[in-house]
Amino acid sequence: MMMRRCLLALFLPLALGACGFQPVYSPALSANSSPLQIDEIPGRAGHELREALILETRNGLPGTQGEAGYMVVDLEERVLSTGFRSDGSAFRATLRLSARYVVDFDDKSVAGRESAETSYDVPNAPFTDVSSQNDATQRTAQELARRITDDLIIKLGQDG
Repeated sequence: MMMRRCLLALFLPLALGACGFQPVYSPALSANSSPLQIDEIPGRAGHELREALILETRNGLPGTQGEAGYMVVDLEERVLSTGFRSDGSAFRATLRLSARYVVDFDDKSVAGRESAETSYDVPNAPFTDVSSQNDATQRTAQELARRITDDLIIKLGQDG
């Protein structure tokens, strides 16, 4: 019985790899595997945007012939209260992320500006407003990463 468990423990990783299984936190989704190296972006929103950009560009960009690129992003974050309760506290807010970016390849440079915004409820309970804003930050960063990637695909496609 012990021998079967040992054999199973040895061959299970091979079997999972053969079927295409990839762990969620595997190194394949890290910045080192992307052909586009993205500079650190300060702040929580910057971290979320960088992670989303890594995921969006992990398969490369058209028109770059596999050459490595280096991206620098300048991110601006604004939170605007858009709805107020009778006591003056906000019950609705809008998070706006605006990014200017430059991507340098060996033979070309691409620059652009994109923005995204998300509205969210501001709960009245203590500490739940932080959770709401964190969720809005993540959703807005993912949308902004999609827009930046789409803009890059269009601009790189025009060069070819």
